[in-house]
Amino acid sequence: MKSANLGKVSYEKVFYKILNELKFIPFVTAKLRAGHHIERARINEPGQIFYSESELSYRTDAHNIKKFGRANAPEQAIFYGAIKTEHIEYPRIVNLFETSEIFRNNDQQSVDTFTMTVGKWRIKQDFEIVEMVFNQSNIENIPQIARAYEHHIERLRAEIPDRIDDIEFLLRFFSDEFAKKEIKSDSDYKISVAYTQMADAFKNLPGVTYPSVRTDYYGYNVALTIPAVEAFLDLEAVAMFKVYKKRGHTFIDNLAYTTELGELKSNFKWVDIKGTDEKVINAILLGD
Repeated sequence: MKSANLGKVSYEKVFYKILNELKFIPFVTAKLRAGHHIERARINEPGQIFYSESELSYRTDAHNIKKFGRANAPEQAIFYGAIKTEHIEYPRIVNLFETSEIFRNNDQQSVDTFTMTVGKWRIKQDFEIVEMVFNQSNIENIPQIARAYEHHIERLRAEIPDRIDDIEFLLRFFSDEFAKKEIKSDSDYKISVAYTQMADAFKNLPGVTYPSVRTDYYGYNVALTIPAVEAFLDLEAVAMFKVYKKRGHTFIDNLAYTTELGELKSNFKWVDIKGTDEKVINAILLGD
């Protein structure tokens, strides 16, 4: 299936090919712990200010989602966010790489500025999602991923030693799909989307965490279903940043923040924090 032109194959064909031909579809999980946080960002249009959770959370116009993402099908809203890792302390850095083409631009002569708004959601109770850590290159190069892999493979060897080679092969296959860098079209995401949907439908695992391609796998993304967001996450704070990218160097300035979100998180009250020390805004966003 890896060599197939997925643009010429329907999503349904991909989904049922996996479902019908694999006798066993393995999933390994990570637990998102209560009290920890997930951050999600949006790039502001010029002059735009967000005043409600609905503007920052999962999209509510699913009918306008026309393409596959790494974990979503067309017309499927998924909450994409980022979590802290040992390599990238501030998830908003992962968000920057994931959401901004300007930030990823490697033109050393360019001078660009834009505004980014980041929401911080607290995890209200423990819940499990799928973890994608079997890509061989990531295991060899990222210590945190290597440790996660070893944790899972040791448990699998103990539980199903007679099938470990087949299970590891399949987990590597699906992890490779989430680690794809060369994306020719959104159809290249069909396998990772199918795997995500199978985890939710068959194992009640409402999301997936996977190393961020945009950060060379040092950051971690989280993709969650709408029911998981509403059941397990609570928006605590929002901050706005000005990002300056000049000749290969990036500077981030604090603009405003809000912890007063209004009833049903629908009426943000912004506080100007221009020039505020970075430690203060980190305390707001990270709960330090």
